[in-house]
Amino acid sequence: MKNLLLTTLCLILIQLTTFGQSSIKAKIIDEKKQAIPYASILLRKSADSTLVKGFISDEQGILNAQHLPEGLFTLKIQSTGYQARVIKMDEIKSNSQIDLGTIQLDPSSTELANVEIKATKPFIENLVDKTVVNVENSVMAAGNSAMEVIEKSPGVIVDKDGNISIRGKQGAKVMIDGKISYLTGSDLNNYLRNLGADQIAQLEIISNPSAKYDAAGTAGILNIKLKKNTQMGMNGSVNATLGQGFYTRGRVGFNLNYRKSNWNWFSNGSYVHQPNMNTIDITRQFAKQGEVWNSNSFYNYIAQNAQLKAGVDWTYSPKTTLGLLVSGGRSQTNLYHGINRTTQRNLNNQLLSQLDTYNTLDNPFSNLATNFNYKHSYDSTGKELTIDLDYARFHDRGTSVYLTQWFGATNNPIKSDSLIRTQSLSNIDQYSFKSDYVLPVNKTTKWGMGLKSSLVSTDNDVQFTSRTKENPSYSFLDGLSNRFQYNEQIHAAYINQDKKLGKWSYQLGLRGEWTIAHGKSISYKSNVPDSSFKRSYFQIFPSAFLQFEANKKHNLGLKYSRRIDRPQYSSMNPFIFYIDNYNYEVGNPNLLPQLTNSFEFTHTYAGAYTTSLAYSHTDQVITQLLKQDTEKRVTYQTTDNLAQRVTYSLGFSLPIPIKSWWTSNTDIYLNHVELTGKLDQTSINPVGNMLYLNSNHTFSLKHDIKIEVGGQYFTGGLEQAFNFQSGGALNLGIQKTIMNKKGTLRLNASDILYTQIPNATIKYADLDVFVKSRGETRVVRLNFSYRFGNTSIKAARERSTGLESEKGRVKNTN
Repeated sequence: MKNLLLTTLCLILIQLTTFGQSSIKAKIIDEKKQAIPYASILLRKSADSTLVKGFISDEQGILNAQHLPEGLFTLKIQSTGYQARVIKMDEIKSNSQIDLGTIQLDPSSTELANVEIKATKPFIENLVDKTVVNVENSVMAAGNSAMEVIEKSPGVIVDKDGNISIRGKQGAKVMIDGKISYLTGSDLNNYLRNLGADQIAQLEIISNPSAKYDAAGTAGILNIKLKKNTQMGMNGSVNATLGQGFYTRGRVGFNLNYRKSNWNWFSNGSYVHQPNMNTIDITRQFAKQGEVWNSNSFYNYIAQNAQLKAGVDWTYSPKTTLGLLVSGGRSQTNLYHGINRTTQRNLNNQLLSQLDTYNTLDNPFSNLATNFNYKHSYDSTGKELTIDLDYARFHDRGTSVYLTQWFGATNNPIKSDSLIRTQSLSNIDQYSFKSDYVLPVNKTTKWGMGLKSSLVSTDNDVQFTSRTKENPSYSFLDGLSNRFQYNEQIHAAYINQDKKLGKWSYQLGLRGEWTIAHGKSISYKSNVPDSSFKRSYFQIFPSAFLQFEANKKHNLGLKYSRRIDRPQYSSMNPFIFYIDNYNYEVGNPNLLPQLTNSFEFTHTYAGAYTTSLAYSHTDQVITQLLKQDTEKRVTYQTTDNLAQRVTYSLGFSLPIPIKSWWTSNTDIYLNHVELTGKLDQTSINPVGNMLYLNSNHTFSLKHDIKIEVGGQYFTGGLEQAFNFQSGGALNLGIQKTIMNKKGTLRLNASDILYTQIPNATIKYADLDVFVKSRGETRVVRLNFSYRFGNTSIKAARERSTGLESEKGRVKNTN
């Protein structure tokens, strides 16, 4: 762990100490010698025109760019209504002071009756509610993927699995053209790594979503806005990955897009074969009884997953588009060799008893989703109406078998072997209607409003049977078996206003959500009545964003939002999920949603370097807890509501170009978390402090070769009610484009030092538990991707859709 910290700190130190003090000055004027304010200036490498950095002239047309990399570059200056101008510069050295004087842009020669003039925006814009990276018309798109652009965006962290964090908040949602993507995990990662960045117009980084978005979730949103074009033809890509960790795994996939006339057909699919292993060690201290219980588990399983999506967009008129999307898939998880050994020892480490549990699992999971989309643009001012209709169904069926053997201190059997079999069936149906309307009033004021209704119905049935050597016939265990049905309606409406007043701009929003929920637990035991609950509540979710552009270098922002997180459906399911007879997991049908108020103050320097100070307060915190029956030595995990969680964070985002061939991005966060509440009349108050460092470096070499070195390190902290220890990862990758830059080979190694998964402890009341878990995080992967066809065709509109906040609460047991 010390080596990992030293490596990460060295990377940060190198990039900070090698940053030059060079600068470029210029004044941008028009043909009448008048200043052109807010012109876009792009600094590109002379060798291959790769975009290195973007700048904006101030209100007087002055460019004053500082802290530049060394090398040979060109400047491209552009602004609305003017012809772009490219200037070749002398070599920039560490202390170069370059004054280009006045630079004149000539007006564009256009016939206004036939040509629509579009504004060219600066590379990075910090707006009142989001940060916008304008990728369109930049050479950053050349030869890069969407993921490579995302990795270089301010305040964004991408880990080895493609999971995206925004300013230290994990689990950011990805949207394509304003619609949350159906793809998740490795499928989403692969899609973004095979989507050409030259198809992207903008990236929108939304750390605090406004009232327009579902009130669920507080991690933030990354919206990828694709270019609009009308070129005809077909394009696509194929890819394959071979990985080696503890086991060999593989993945193949494709993307296909065909556009002709007013129709655009698209599809993509993937198949994954992934053997895996996981070990879990749990040590439980029973101080009063003078005993130590230790559980060692090893799981060897195979996961297979196939997904397919297809759809069509029909441009009915230049202003109206209709679309249909169908997606579905099936996965299969099989566990063949699971074993858990639990030992009971005294304080002298003498064995008192031993329990061995062997288990197998057969778990197929399938899903199907459809979406109908309508979009109408009324005029060129941005007045727009969109409508989405959605349906999704998830089907999960699993069979588990647990064979348990009891032994005494001398390894002699003390009880007959027992075998427990569980058969579970889960069906989830989701329906949604969503409509959004945008109404610009003038150039400085815009209103947005919308409606959404969703309906979710879940039915979960788990039945336990058992047999012993003395009674070989299976007996139904009505005390453990249960059926849980849950129905939920959420009806929402929102309104937003955007306003700009000189150097000030703001956005105010208000969202209201009415939730109606009914849960019923059906008992199989004749003398135990069914139990049910009904809830109906209305919640208001305000949001407010204020921004002040102090001058050309300093931008200040203040953000507030109130959000809600509803419990996952499986967390409310009162079923028992066994590890062994002394360790298991059980759901809680009485869970309530948690509510979070978040505040964030940001300062941005030169449009790139960001400092953020944030505070959030969460009530009725949904928390994973351990509970214990000390007399029976049983410890089980459940989810419950605690009183509150308070989080303070200080973050720095430092995208620093070190050399013309060496770029880097470093994020530093300091977090302090306090959790308070009561558990069985015992007050608990775990506290966690964490320093998080993430530094990624890209080296662009000759012959289209790129090398990436990255590392993360964290000192430990608080996750749920568990205090976790320090950890991190060191990753390395190399990339080479081939076949006229249509093919790409990538070789990467993740978690080289095998330090990614930290240990955890939990201590309160009579609990004293230590958990050590290890999975396959150290993996070497070889990936090949190939793009074919007309690569300038606009990619299909990704939309998925009005159900995403509900679908995020579905927990696939695979």
